[in-house]
Amino acid sequence: MNSNFEVKEYEFTEEALNNISPKYINWPVVYLINNKNKIYIGETSNIKSRMKQHLNNPDREFLKVINIIFDAKFNKSAILDIEQNLIRMFYADTRFDSSKGILNKNNGQSSKHNYYQREMYLNKLVDIWKKLQKKKLANNSYNSIINSDIYKYSPFTSLTNEQEDIMCKIINNILDCLEEKSANTTSIITGLAGTGKTILAINLIYTIVNADFSNIDTFKEGEEIEILSEYDKTIHRLRKYILCNGKIKIGFVVPMTSLRKTLKTVFTSIDRKNLKNIIIAPGDVTKDDYDVIICDEAHRLAKYKNIANMGYFKKKCEELGIDENTSTQLDWINIKSKYKVLFYDGNQTIKGSDISKGKMDELIQKNSDKCYSLTTQLRCKSGELFLDNIDKLFKCSLKNKIESSKDFEIKVFDNPNEMIEKIKQLDKKIGLCRNVAGYDWEWKSKNKSNKEIKEKDLYDFDFEGKKYIWNHTNNGWILSSNAINEIGCVHTVQGYDLNYVGVIIGPDLSYNKETNKIEVHIDKLKDSNVKRGTDEKDVQKYIINTYKILLERGIKGCYIYACDKSMQEYLKEHIETYNSNNNKG
Repeated sequence: MNSNFEVKEYEFTEEALNNISPKYINWPVVYLINNKNKIYIGETSNIKSRMKQHLNNPDREFLKVINIIFDAKFNKSAILDIEQNLIRMFYADTRFDSSKGILNKNNGQSSKHNYYQREMYLNKLVDIWKKLQKKKLANNSYNSIINSDIYKYSPFTSLTNEQEDIMCKIINNILDCLEEKSANTTSIITGLAGTGKTILAINLIYTIVNADFSNIDTFKEGEEIEILSEYDKTIHRLRKYILCNGKIKIGFVVPMTSLRKTLKTVFTSIDRKNLKNIIIAPGDVTKDDYDVIICDEAHRLAKYKNIANMGYFKKKCEELGIDENTSTQLDWINIKSKYKVLFYDGNQTIKGSDISKGKMDELIQKNSDKCYSLTTQLRCKSGELFLDNIDKLFKCSLKNKIESSKDFEIKVFDNPNEMIEKIKQLDKKIGLCRNVAGYDWEWKSKNKSNKEIKEKDLYDFDFEGKKYIWNHTNNGWILSSNAINEIGCVHTVQGYDLNYVGVIIGPDLSYNKETNKIEVHIDKLKDSNVKRGTDEKDVQKYIINTYKILLERGIKGCYIYACDKSMQEYLKEHIETYNSNNNKG
């Protein structure tokens, strides 16, 4: 990697402008202006002119120092990308207060451009960040930053062109609905795991909530709006609506408790004033009326079946005057909003209490003109091909082996302890690596102390004498202190991503060579809520969906071990076996 860059510090004064190195002038650079407590991150191709603008801005006059990041190979696309990532990283770091200390009020570059040698430029961020740490401008390491929830779920994440196009269409649909005063309008965004549904939802919310802070609308009266990009036109229309009608009231429904807690922490950290109370549970929608409700993971909205608190569900339905036996949480959202935006993946339904695919398909058909699909794989380095191969693996239709690549590793392990240990080693090296399993083991360690588990031998897993326990919590498990020594379930990882994931396929799956089919043994499943009152075929589908979700968590790699011998042999036919003596393993 070529890290031939410079970070040069100057006083942030009119006089100091004359001392700026000539090679920095009229060249694309990234810059940071700061004092002890506040910082602004920017990019420009004319540093002197841009600094004069900042010096004349009363919101910047109290800043003291400017650091200019220069590289002879920088171009406009590269500096936009680096600026965007640095904004995200500073929000995830603790050096400057994320709510008051970081002065950037817009999300910088709106689209992710796949420009020439993009990976090379982004690799420079590792060394740029190290240099900023040495200058006491940053506290935490690069790896700890990019593995953090605040970085991963940042509203400053660059959208792909596909995501940005969908966001613009949805905002315009919302404005059409509100201006025409038409109710019960719906947009549905579908996409497989890792296609950026949650990131799009977050960006959509942040854009609407902070539209009045945006500096996009800078053209003068009389200028042609046609010269603006579609994104800028959309922001202009959004700001104009807000100026005339006031803020748009938004609720962000997140059905999964763990993900909801994570996103609340992220939103509160980034913008306490505007984002703090936007994230709500499905039951909270009945407390207010909303212009727009955005629902992430809409496939996890519940119906009146096998849920933990049926009395609460019934009470909410009574409040809204609807029958709990025929209604779902989607009906609550529909009643309490003028416009709803649903992010949905039918392949991630894992319980009988989840809203039925039939109901969602009916809604998609009814709103076909406002349905959009995310197709670009953003999580897995192996792209769409990996997800397609996993799907074929379970359908027993794979023709070739699923191969590892330089960007993504996939291996089958013959020994679960060796796989678990390998994941632990990778976690020490790069962080955010976890072991997970299907729900085929009793949760004996639930609510037990470490001392009690040890004394009474209440371990949940025993592989050849080595013992492990399930996740001690569903909420925030991935980043909890002891997670690497535990084994997570689907409820701890759905909606999240990991660098490497180690997946233990339990005895509920076997392979029948004669029929060339994977057989699902629901009697092995220990989650009684999934089985109770649910058709056997549906339970089998939920189990397969669960394993797909687990296998699709990895960004850089996926390791697999199957407890059933026939399933293990089937996997080894289609995936390379891990060899501890092979340096590439």
